[in-house]
Amino acid sequence: MFDISNKKIVDLSRMMDPTDPLHARETQWRKQRGNIPPAYIPEEEIKVEPYIFMADRCMCEWLTMWSHAGTHLEVSIHCYVHGATEIPNKMMYSIGEVPLDDLCGEGYAVDLTFVGEEKRATDPNVITDRLERLSVCGPQVLPEDIEEWEERNNTHIEKGDIVFLHTQLEIPDIPIIPKETCSYLVRRRKIKMIGTDDHTIIYGGLGHMFLHERRMPVVEMLTNLDKIGNQRAYFVVSPLPIKGIGGSPSRVFAYVDEIIEKEEAE
Repeated sequence: MFDISNKKIVDLSRMMDPTDPLHARETQWRKQRGNIPPAYIPEEEIKVEPYIFMADRCMCEWLTMWSHAGTHLEVSIHCYVHGATEIPNKMMYSIGEVPLDDLCGEGYAVDLTFVGEEKRATDPNVITDRLERLSVCGPQVLPEDIEEWEERNNTHIEKGDIVFLHTQLEIPDIPIIPKETCSYLVRRRKIKMIGTDDHTIIYGGLGHMFLHERRMPVVEMLTNLDKIGNQRAYFVVSPLPIKGIGGSPSRVFAYVDEIIEKEEAE
């Protein structure tokens, strides 16, 4: 059993500040890509409307926001695109139904920077999956890359682990996680949750769908994964317990032995 006494805590959640003009990540990506039209992502439309609740004369707020804003958990009904009236049983799974045991546990923050740096020039598989939204053309992350990360770091992903993936790369050269690798992690390695920081590595469309068809909880828009390094950590994901939604903003954090600080550039 993982002992969290005397552990340090790393916050893996992005702060959402609707008053900050730089808050909307899609707006920034659009500028970086020369105004190539992306898919519409309404993250910037978080609206906070304060008012006085007269029953106790205290300040309250009406909150209007996208269910996938900021760091968020998503589950299977998010990926069902054929109409809500005929959702098959395998996709009938919403945020409020995720067992607590599936929202916490041990695992690793897997840094796959080496995949992008070492395979960029040699990998013949240039991915077009999701190209329209993210302008991504990095290499595929293959099952052997996961095994190579384990070998490089003298560690091993266990059955039932949580695996959060990230790199130190930037668009458009970030790696893509294809269906093959999602299947490997779910069926062969039997992990119970997967996540990405969503801007240095990303799922391909088929991999994304595969995870949700298997009711795998998926976390996106994580941050600070580099502060974990290759040590074994205990992760906690805390979404809003609402039935009938496929995504929920979440507070995500990790218990670790030490917090890895970035070295300042000289």
